[in-house]
Amino acid sequence: MQALARYSLSGPWQAVLVISLLGIGAWILFPLMYLSGALLALVAMQMGPGKASQVLLGGLVAQGIAGTVLMASPSVALALAAVIWVPIVALGGQVWNRASLPPALATVALLGLVAVMGFYLLHEDPGLWWQERLEHTMAVRAPDGLMPGGDEDLAALIGRVAAYLPGAFAGVWVMGLAAGLVLGRWLQSCLYRPGAFGIEFQAWRLGKRWSGVVAACLFVASWRTDLAINLLVPLTVVLSLPAFGLMHALLQGRAGAKIWLGLLYAALLLMPHLVVVLAVVALLDGWLDFRARAPKI
Repeated sequence: MQALARYSLSGPWQAVLVISLLGIGAWILFPLMYLSGALLALVAMQMGPGKASQVLLGGLVAQGIAGTVLMASPSVALALAAVIWVPIVALGGQVWNRASLPPALATVALLGLVAVMGFYLLHEDPGLWWQERLEHTMAVRAPDGLMPGGDEDLAALIGRVAAYLPGAFAGVWVMGLAAGLVLGRWLQSCLYRPGAFGIEFQAWRLGKRWSGVVAACLFVASWRTDLAINLLVPLTVVLSLPAFGLMHALLQGRAGAKIWLGLLYAALLLMPHLVVVLAVVALLDGWLDFRARAPKI
């Protein structure tokens, strides 16, 4: 991974080559798009947003050409790349300008909120919009209506799920942006300042104003429950991240630290909804400062 990062930083064309190949590979294995975003974020953090923008432009051109040749649809290939690459360059540039990762991650949380609100402003009934498209997709894939459980069960399932898809897609999007920034910052630390990433990430605490943002989203539930949930999903994804740094900071140097951290990550894989608990812990830490209260080793 570090060798790939070094090669990407050796020049703009090398970065375009690596990021473009990963972007094309993401058509088959989508997580590769997050890896390409991490390398693009690394370029922005280390070389500045100007150089990163050049790499971005070259990568988008390559995606368009590859999409035309391999998919006969350059617009799909470009959209898939642009939705990750364009914001990641801006966010990586923010890290480069401020020499700090947490403000950029806070911007990611705000982007998630803006994405959900924007979708609601564009569509009078977002749930119905998604429901119509899901039903159309199902009809295309199963024209004879041969779906397990019958059409009524499927229609009921689609109706229940559709209302919360704006938040789900926003959550996946911000998770990709946050993962790209974190991985890019970690690679930068490994290459140029070993250990700096751990210090920065473990010291990250949420400001108290984030409690107000969450409270405002909860207040929206008295008006539109679906909107409140859709806002909280991407917000929770990002606000849970400081809790990981907190856990690492509290367990650092203590007996069995690796075991406890391993159990935490295993529990998250088995029960992803635990990110809600982590987000609450991170919000409480903004008020109580658990690091200062923890007994010293």
